[in-house]
Amino acid sequence: MARPLPKVVLGAGTVIHRGGRLLVLKRAEEPNRGLWAFPGGKVEVGETPMQAAVRETKEEAGIDVEIQGIFDVVTYKPWELGTGNRWQLVVVNYLAKPNRGRVSLNAESSDYRWVLPDELMGLDTTPQMRGCAEKFARLRTTPGCFGPLGDVSGRTTSPCCR
Repeated sequence: MARPLPKVVLGAGTVIHRGGRLLVLKRAEEPNRGLWAFPGGKVEVGETPMQAAVRETKEEAGIDVEIQGIFDVVTYKPWELGTGNRWQLVVVNYLAKPNRGRVSLNAESSDYRWVLPDELMGLDTTPQMRGCAEKFARLRTTPGCFGPLGDVSGRTTSPCCR
């Protein structure tokens, strides 16, 4: 008998930047309890990944954001999400700037920080988060690469982000 394939779940998150720093939240719930992460979650039926990213950011961090474009797409395999998970998570991360509000956490997070990309490397996080921080740092130091990274349809507008 064939082993059932894991379910693939679509998620969306925001890589929120302000003054060269990134907003990270410490997860209080599974998956990845105790690790630092960007705001985000599952895309609900009837919403786009971008709408989900904005909604999840408001729910988890209490702030409104302006989406600047698609930043990255990362995959969390079942064994990376904790013991017993039978699903794989694919997350569309959007680069975003905070618009309004102060960070106000819900029960899914226990703490938050605004960190420089190299500071994120010293936090307990996932390899996927480290990859995003490295990409952000690289783009910040590459002339002409920081700014709109892609339009909302997912087309990349900067050759640095491909």
